[in-house]
Amino acid sequence: MRFAISYVSTAISDLNQDEVAELLEQTEIRNNNEGVNGLLIYSDGNFFEVIEGEETKIKNLFKNIKEDPRHRNIMIVFEKEIDQPLFDDKKANFISNNTKHRQMKVKNFLYYIKDLDESTQKAVKNILSAMGENS
Repeated sequence: MRFAISYVSTAISDLNQDEVAELLEQTEIRNNNEGVNGLLIYSDGNFFEVIEGEETKIKNLFKNIKEDPRHRNIMIVFEKEIDQPLFDDKKANFISNNTKHRQMKVKNFLYYIKDLDESTQKAVKNILSAMGENS
């Protein structure tokens, strides 16, 4: 069974752009090696992430994410079993303020969440809008 968790969090105040870029790169490599699909967006001091994969792996990963001292104020957007993968390209995507083709990647993600229930889709779209993404 596939499982997905989405959350938003606030970066610690002394996390600089180089550290954010390094975090995004390390996370992308690790998640792709572990078979975890998803989307991580960093914008204006906030993170938005969706991770999906095998349930035990995702729950263990999220436990580690919650313990990461580089962010705080973690709020879960959704945590649920999913019938269809949210991402069909089998790779994780990581987007920062400086990422090329940022809006195209976000629009592709909005296509992928179409199989989620309507209230979850609305919550995700509202968060993306608050982060400055045109959905």
